[in-house]
Amino acid sequence: MMRVLIVMLSCFVAGGTDRVSTTCTAEACLTLHLEEKLFEKASEDCINNGGELVAMRNENELQSIKSALLAAEEFNINSKLWIGLELQKTHCTDFTEKLHGFRWTSAPTDSKYSNWKKKPLSTCTEKRCVSISLADGLKWSDGSCRDSAFYMCKFLFKGMCKPIVLEKPGDVKYTVPFLFKPLTTNERLAMLPHGTWAEIQYGVSEDAERFVSVCNNKNGPFGWTNSERFSAPNKSCKRKNGGCGHRCFETAGAGVRCECHEGYYLVDDKVSCALKNNCENSPCKSKCIATAAGFSCACAEGFHLAEDGVSCVDINECHQRTCGEHRCNNTPGSYFCECKPGFRLVAGKCEDVDECTERRCQQGCLNSQGSFSCYCHAGYSSSLNDSRICIDIDECIRRPCEDICLNTLGSFKCSCRENFILAINGISCVPDPTEKPQNTQSSDHREEFITKLSQLPVTFGPTTVDPPPLINTKTDSSKRKESFLDSSWILVCVLGSVIPLTVIIVVVSVFVVYRWRGSRKAALKNATADNYCWVSSGLDKEPKKCNIQLND
Repeated sequence: MMRVLIVMLSCFVAGGTDRVSTTCTAEACLTLHLEEKLFEKASEDCINNGGELVAMRNENELQSIKSALLAAEEFNINSKLWIGLELQKTHCTDFTEKLHGFRWTSAPTDSKYSNWKKKPLSTCTEKRCVSISLADGLKWSDGSCRDSAFYMCKFLFKGMCKPIVLEKPGDVKYTVPFLFKPLTTNERLAMLPHGTWAEIQYGVSEDAERFVSVCNNKNGPFGWTNSERFSAPNKSCKRKNGGCGHRCFETAGAGVRCECHEGYYLVDDKVSCALKNNCENSPCKSKCIATAAGFSCACAEGFHLAEDGVSCVDINECHQRTCGEHRCNNTPGSYFCECKPGFRLVAGKCEDVDECTERRCQQGCLNSQGSFSCYCHAGYSSSLNDSRICIDIDECIRRPCEDICLNTLGSFKCSCRENFILAINGISCVPDPTEKPQNTQSSDHREEFITKLSQLPVTFGPTTVDPPPLINTKTDSSKRKESFLDSSWILVCVLGSVIPLTVIIVVVSVFVVYRWRGSRKAALKNATADNYCWVSSGLDKEPKKCNIQLND
């Protein structure tokens, strides 16, 4: 477990516009860079200095980062800070994982710990990077890697050394492995990492003694090389507390002895003190959180602290309608949902399945919660056997064209016979203006007219014209349309001929009747009383002849 952060003084190193705040623990150093950079640039900067973007794989690392941010007075609580968590462009967001498909830029790349503020963007084509802020309680938020933010680097070391305490007047300049310039006398760290270069100078004249010491492993604990040149066996607690972090005690012939206050323990360098882990032998049944005053118990996700303050009780998430209208099954510390048809389980929640993305419809598709519906484009209709399939509608059945109709997929097309063209509306037919007009009837029309005219009955009584035979309404519409123009032309010709003929017949009939009546009146006028007949009395043997003389 990472030891609690030890901070004496945070340092800021000026390098152009870059401001760096450095904090070291017993195991690592963190550098907060207060210059906004793109994610890629920030990661490269950490790697080039021998470190990596800070990771947050457990609660201890979260607390270390939080302490480092709080120690930097110039860091704004709302400022964004990159951490080494990203979703590669070729990978997809996976809500079934703790990291949702994201990976740490340093090993190990995966972890069971997560601290998301909200679900990241669901994508398979965009690279996404994660940032944190104190305002959000260091919760993870994904965003575009092309944004700019502050960043923090982490440098791991094998061990740490206590700052050098000189026994006589002099000066020490430290150069840590991850910074390019030495720390000044006003810049001090509570611990210096393995590999730190210390330039020691005794005196201020040109003849001053100068030598170098390096923080290194000295047969177990880490310490400074050439320590015999700046430390004396008769070290006194009166000078800089003998180098002790807390209490200093002088011993006869053994120099000084350091001890720590209550709640702290002496670390490997025998002079520094660190906060004790008060969670050792704690009664907590699940989690223990060490504090300066002691400890407090906590529970894992899905449980809450019992009344005794140390035990944990399962939370029944199903009472909170976590699954909504779907079936919920509670389990110790968790739950799972059984989704209705049309839904699927994503990150423990039932989400609607967009069936339209699965191309279940032949043409149009409308998605709905838990279902979908298909529709057909204009000119098509749904099949009676399967509503997902669309079949072409034969518009010609409805006779939309004046003359000829041709059905097409999803539509229809009208056309006209010879000497006619389509009108602007695309349905009617009009005479072709490029054709020469014909003033006389064609021989075919004339012969047809004479044939029909000869069949009309004509009498000297009341004129009768037999009505044309009824048209069979079941005749094919296309044939009726083709003979429409011929019938119209014949009707015009018949009407134009029958009317004069009827007038002639009426005149002739009137003339004949008039002549007949005149002759009859003349015969009656010329008849006289002398014109008689002898009627036989019955005595004559031979009948008498009747002589009637008629004058012309």
